[in-house]
Amino acid sequence: MAVSGTISYSLNARQVITFALRKLRVIGEGEDPTAGQAADATIELNLLLKEWQKHPNLWRNTEGSITLIASTYSYALSTATAIPHRVISARYRDTAGTDLPMELMTREEYYDLPRKTSTGIPTQYYVDYQRDSPTLLLWQSPASVTTETIPYTYQRKFQDITSLDNDLDVRSEHLSMVTYNLAERLAEDYGKSGPTVDRITARAAQLLEEALDADREDFVQFVPDYRYG
Repeated sequence: MAVSGTISYSLNARQVITFALRKLRVIGEGEDPTAGQAADATIELNLLLKEWQKHPNLWRNTEGSITLIASTYSYALSTATAIPHRVISARYRDTAGTDLPMELMTREEYYDLPRKTSTGIPTQYYVDYQRDSPTLLLWQSPASVTTETIPYTYQRKFQDITSLDNDLDVRSEHLSMVTYNLAERLAEDYGKSGPTVDRITARAAQLLEEALDADREDFVQFVPDYRYG
């Protein structure tokens, strides 16, 4: 038999919630969650995704760009669907398209600058993370501009589940991890305990650990072997 020729398999929120409740034996095979069960599980699912934003993910790395405005030092970093959770790096790109890596400042370093409105090539930046969206603060800013920009790399936030028909904003490899971790969270709501829940909890932790371990840059580190004669 021929293979399918597709790699786009996914689960929507309804399917993940149903799967999790079946793992807990809250609903049986072929049964669907009630409206109340689905609503409560959607809250837990959104909270779970919010908590996971603290973990770095290569697949959430996104490129953004700021078009510089003369003598302007503050830029809001948000769009309708992509808000940075954490800015990883930023670069000043001149009119020739040459990138100059910029240095990230701490909050104290930025606010200790004696003159925050100095003009010149931007070499440093600070990101002011507020409740709704972050703001990128530059030091310095060009007195005049033509096509100069600040490209930046950021970890975007997960998109919310607003409908049971929404696909989850995760890689397909992580669907099992999400399902088991959702089941583990829902166990307390339904008063579930015992060997089944213990297995779900252990599996949820293992899948999360494996996902975080796999989702990182490949690198080789050489450590000197100090020998004393």
